[in-house]
Amino acid sequence: MSTPRYYHTSTLISQDGSVLITGGITASVGLASIERYIPSTGCFQSSGSMSSVRYYHTADSMSSLSSWIIIAGGYNGVTAVGTADIYDPATESIVTIYLASAIYAHRSAIVSESQLVLIGGVNTAVVTNTGQLFSIGHPSAFTFAINTMSVGLVWHTATPLQNTSDLVLITGGTDGVSYYATVSLYQGSSHAFISLAPGVSLSTARVYHTGTYVPYPINQVLIAGGSTNSITYLNTLALFDVETLQFVPITTTMLSPRGWHTSTILPNGKILIIGGFDGSTSISTCELIDPENNYASTQVASLKVARYIHTATILSTSGNGTVLVCGGYKTGIGALNSCEVYVV
Repeated sequence: MSTPRYYHTSTLISQDGSVLITGGITASVGLASIERYIPSTGCFQSSGSMSSVRYYHTADSMSSLSSWIIIAGGYNGVTAVGTADIYDPATESIVTIYLASAIYAHRSAIVSESQLVLIGGVNTAVVTNTGQLFSIGHPSAFTFAINTMSVGLVWHTATPLQNTSDLVLITGGTDGVSYYATVSLYQGSSHAFISLAPGVSLSTARVYHTGTYVPYPINQVLIAGGSTNSITYLNTLALFDVETLQFVPITTTMLSPRGWHTSTILPNGKILIIGGFDGSTSISTCELIDPENNYASTQVASLKVARYIHTATILSTSGNGTVLVCGGYKTGIGALNSCEVYVV
């Protein structure tokens, strides 16, 4: 990339297979710049700027909006950002709309072809328990969910349960004081949060973890790694069954404790875990988890450069998949501009 960055986003543009890189931090300075990775050349090109500096933001591609990218919220170095930029890849132009409330470090999920929800995050100094919904056809603003989560959350996961279209599984997180093992659902059709049965929770609190949906017929969500308290990092896995809305036993673990890693499901159904932080340093190791073999993990080729707070974007759905790993932070070095292409 032309600029080192972490806490940025990387989003696949389905029209041409390029990847949009937005915002982030470099040398303690927030970025508004946008870059685009072109797979056919292996090069990056400048693609303009957002309306605001943003990091801790989200970026999602909405197919029913001609693959426009919704770049939402974030932090500008002073305060939470209260807008979202709708980016048109064809013209590299932006339309800016307002959020219901300024937030950063939230999570986003596409809940239908026409709806995107933002969950939790921080409103300047307050960790929020709200959901904000964007619906195509009403492009002027986001609206609040009709109810709230039981606690405010940041550093949680929000995983769309793609078989049901409009349900999102929310796990773990912190309100800045306590660390949570809680689990809940958001439903797009009702624009509301739904509590699960009593006792349905993670076995331990987690932040900086990942939640990856494994499609039907397996139809489960794999929760991987993270930290219990921002000090102790985990190699354990948790497995949520979508049919029963319960956790099911799992005895396998990752080979290494890690948080701030990425978890990418490949066309062959396996899950690629890349990099992360183990509590003392950035790590370069990668693992391939096989849902059809009791989620057993196998070590695969390591990154050339250890990194965390990076992004991983699947480029190719042919064969076993190709994953673009961009930027991130390396202990003792800082922000990275290097990228690696991982061919499985």
